[in-house]
Amino acid sequence: MRYDRGITKHLVSPKNGAVNIDCHINIINSDSGLGPYHYHEKSENIYLVLEGTAHAVIDGKFYEFNKGDVAYIPPGVPHAAGSNGLEEATVLEIYAPPGPDFHIISEQPPDVAPSRGADTGKS
Repeated sequence: MRYDRGITKHLVSPKNGAVNIDCHINIINSDSGLGPYHYHEKSENIYLVLEGTAHAVIDGKFYEFNKGDVAYIPPGVPHAAGSNGLEEATVLEIYAPPGPDFHIISEQPPDVAPSRGADTGKS
């Protein structure tokens, strides 16, 4: 995982023959904080929280994702994600198409207030 924020376990990716998808598990350190605010020009992201609580800023809005929550991030939408600062977070990430498509906007995401109600991005 970038910036020494945890470890990544590759499940299905170009490393083992996949052409159109990268599916991996991120185990994010409890003290990781949010990663850099970035976007993917062509790739879609799906996050599924398997354990712990993840925090994310997606398109300028703050979200908290708990075990079983899913986030979808379309291409071009800026985002940053990490643990909640209290515990490790284990997140299944699906990234398609795979490949180098990581465009940093800022090393730190913008300061934002938590989103509430129907505008949570959770499913």
